[in-house]
Amino acid sequence: MSGEEILCYSEEGAITADLVRLARSLAPEAGSRVRAVVPPGADPSLSDLLAKAGAHSLHLVSGKWGGDALADAALLGRLVRELRPTLVLVGSTKRGREAVGRLAGALDLPAVTGVTALHLNEGTVLVEREALSGNAVATERISRRPAVVAVLPGTSAPDPPPAPTVDRSEHVAPEAPTLLERVEVRGKAGGQLEIEKAERIVTIGRGLKKKEDLGLIEALARSLQAEVGCTRPLAAEAGWLSDDHWIGLTGHRVHPKLYLAIGVSGAVQHLVGMRSSRVVVALNKDANAPIFSQADYKIVGDLYQVVPALVKALTP
Repeated sequence: MSGEEILCYSEEGAITADLVRLARSLAPEAGSRVRAVVPPGADPSLSDLLAKAGAHSLHLVSGKWGGDALADAALLGRLVRELRPTLVLVGSTKRGREAVGRLAGALDLPAVTGVTALHLNEGTVLVEREALSGNAVATERISRRPAVVAVLPGTSAPDPPPAPTVDRSEHVAPEAPTLLERVEVRGKAGGQLEIEKAERIVTIGRGLKKKEDLGLIEALARSLQAEVGCTRPLAAEAGWLSDDHWIGLTGHRVHPKLYLAIGVSGAVQHLVGMRSSRVVVALNKDANAPIFSQADYKIVGDLYQVVPALVKALTP
């Protein structure tokens, strides 16, 4: 289909660049146009990154900025009304999914989140996304345009030829609706971890008896130059680790070169978050633990005996 107008945005610049590359692969026709949003306060290098990714137009936004999903939805709403795109691509991050819901509700647009693949077919949008906790892939059709699609981070396409010319236009950020009064903003403890980028991860599950024993896992992670991950109960219920360590269907999805699962039973919701790992090593005292179905190397044993032995063996 010719004449596509695709608007791309994420609060993370690298994800916006991935969306631009994906958009160019979806609509390579000469009559199509890929537009990228540069939010207020973005790194100056972002414009060059998006131009290199193949954007035809950059929409540089300035002014007062809330920097949250409410502000994102307000900004995208104004741009959709002004630019009239046929398709809006947003990064399917936690903040992005909230913004998509607000945008779709405000403008009565069809929307879908958690998309892993995207196709345009005779005026309709075909999307693929995981179903049944990642055990199946659902293909869905959006027949009404414009549509809003939230694409999972890491979904991209090869670099296209650069756009011949890159138009740049200035916009002022709209005020987000004043339905809420912001009382306070506090960062989460340890909220700087980007576990999706880790090449090695040591993840702990409910096999750990008490919070004070996290030192065992941290020592193993240090010996491997790895990050520490955890299952949902340790973050969402016990609060032993912050949400940025949480791996699973409703947490973070990771694809490290090495993934050690220590005391992790292997519930399907967790497996969704780590099944793309290159090499998986699992340690569990239950020989029938589901995690072993995903493991390349299996250790049946007590983590309180095995982990110290591993640390000793790995320490020069």
